[in-house]
Amino acid sequence: MIISVVSGKGGAGKTTIATSLAHILGADYYDLDVDAPNGEHYLQPLIDETRSSFVNHPVVDNSICNGCGSCTQECRFNALYKIREQIYLNDHLCHSCNLCREVCPVGAISYKQVVIGEVRSGISSRTGAQVVIGDLEIGSTRGTALIQDIARQLDKSDMAILDGPPGNSCAAVAAIKPADLVILVIEPTPFGIHDMLQALNILRDLNKPLIAIANKSLGDEELKTVLAAEQLELATSIPLRSDYHKHLIQGEILSRADAKVFRQLVQAVQSGSNTG
Repeated sequence: MIISVVSGKGGAGKTTIATSLAHILGADYYDLDVDAPNGEHYLQPLIDETRSSFVNHPVVDNSICNGCGSCTQECRFNALYKIREQIYLNDHLCHSCNLCREVCPVGAISYKQVVIGEVRSGISSRTGAQVVIGDLEIGSTRGTALIQDIARQLDKSDMAILDGPPGNSCAAVAAIKPADLVILVIEPTPFGIHDMLQALNILRDLNKPLIAIANKSLGDEELKTVLAAEQLELATSIPLRSDYHKHLIQGEILSRADAKVFRQLVQAVQSGSNTG
């Protein structure tokens, strides 16, 4: 079973919940928050394998290119542009879709592999399960591609927790797509509720069953009202407490440090096991 843990906004405590679930379920953990992966701070894996992740970038052979501009006209992401008779690439916009090579009438475009990040893996010293970490190259905008690379390695027969990126971008969608169940972590504040509603739209478009969990809560009445209007219930709520923050700062898995959180998350997952 694949469980994706996501949040509409950053700072909601998604990794707190994801690492706790990995601990509770003894599940493999995939850190797909590739811009700022920090799950290893809690799970403490013994890394024994590291590999690079690549994407293809177009290369224009100017000795062949006739400057017709077909590639720039067809590029859906405006990654190619023409100055006089020369074609240039903005690699931050390129999605490696291969369309430019297909439409070039003179065969002037080929592809080269470019490193976008690395994937580290090892066994957690705390759970005994596999930990896989995606780490995007500094300055790269290809987080979605790195997440997709890791997701292709998933085995649906395994129990795995995917710690997705925050927000509601293409990268978040890439972390949601493989999931059998999605856990939506919500900070019960005006900003958190606003971004949660955007995340709900994505989850419904993808037809994903979900569990809603409040985190860092100082009160859930407004959140419960909004969820009720969406025909959803709050599975559990973890309060904002200074001792919880101390555990996290010290690198402790919250479910391992606090028996109440352990029980709350077990009950939440059990309540959602029949969802959908």
